[in-house]
Amino acid sequence: MKKYIGIDIGKKGAVAIWDGEKYISHKMPMIKDQVDYAGLYNLLAEFEGFNGIVVFEKLGVIFGTSKKTAFSMGHQAGAIEMLCIALAMPFVKVPAKSWQAEMFKGVEEIKVSGSKTKRDTKAMALVAIKRLVPRLPLTFGKATKPHDGLVDAVLMAEYAKRKF
Repeated sequence: MKKYIGIDIGKKGAVAIWDGEKYISHKMPMIKDQVDYAGLYNLLAEFEGFNGIVVFEKLGVIFGTSKKTAFSMGHQAGAIEMLCIALAMPFVKVPAKSWQAEMFKGVEEIKVSGSKTKRDTKAMALVAIKRLVPRLPLTFGKATKPHDGLVDAVLMAEYAKRKF
């Protein structure tokens, strides 16, 4: 059975693995405020040469993002791509607008508070995920608020299930 892995890049990101029956989720491995690439490797190593696909965002310019954040995100994306190559794991980089367009089908558009035009993609993602996998825990540890990185990682894995 095919497996699908969605990775939300970022220090507050997450990894969601569809093993054919259920989701297994992990926070992005961190050492203090740095991504733990050895930890991420260990997390993905068991899937070396696996029958499935890894999906993560193809990064573009994010308005209002600092140069430091943009560099960090690009560095992480490159590291994840290299991990996939080293582990012979097929992968696809998908622009956020592409996976969101598919996964937000049927979700009423929610606007950012105080804006008439800007969509609140975090709120829309939460609505979408609760429709698609309503019983999936969306938190880690003692948290009560859904983890944004996990929500996006699961939606990317769901996108992969539909498209690949």
